[in-house]
Amino acid sequence: MGCTVTFHDRIGHDRIATAVEPLGADGALGLLESAVCETMRATLGPIEAEVELTLCGDAEMERLNFDHMGERGPTDVLSFPLHEWSLDGDRLSHLSDDDGISPPGPLLLGDVVIDLDQALRQAAEGDWGVTEELVLLAIHGTLHLLGHDHADIDEEERMRGLEHQVLGTLHRRHRDVPWQPGSLFDRAGHAVTTGS
Repeated sequence: MGCTVTFHDRIGHDRIATAVEPLGADGALGLLESAVCETMRATLGPIEAEVELTLCGDAEMERLNFDHMGERGPTDVLSFPLHEWSLDGDRLSHLSDDDGISPPGPLLLGDVVIDLDQALRQAAEGDWGVTEELVLLAIHGTLHLLGHDHADIDEEERMRGLEHQVLGTLHRRHRDVPWQPGSLFDRAGHAVTTGS
């Protein structure tokens, strides 16, 4: 599968590097790319797809959250899907019949926007690392791009199951990442508060 993640940095490379120490900004962005690609693989199978991923701060997220969700204040992640999806069974996403797209190249799925300031707060509240929080938010936002939601208990269970599946895969593949002991990888039922 071809997976492309295009990053948009609205907060500055140095600020990202400070937030994810000791991993470093490039290491964190590589891990976020891996998180998005593994999420697409787990839900789409082998298709070429692209996601735009933006890291921003509270001010930009507050504006986006109000403009698109009608909510005041920041949120951790927002997703802006470009297609309608239907779910097959528990996990796989398929383009809805009425979407009718068959692109010649990679399918652009949409945008995921993550608020680094909110991720910092949530990581501190949860007592795990900012890297883990950003990874989870990237997975969560990508799942929203692919039609997953958590409006009812069955949807939420399906979405949490996929999050844990992808997190487990990343944890095994990226043993060089300094995952904190007791991080969210070990916490069943970790709930993400999201505006998406």
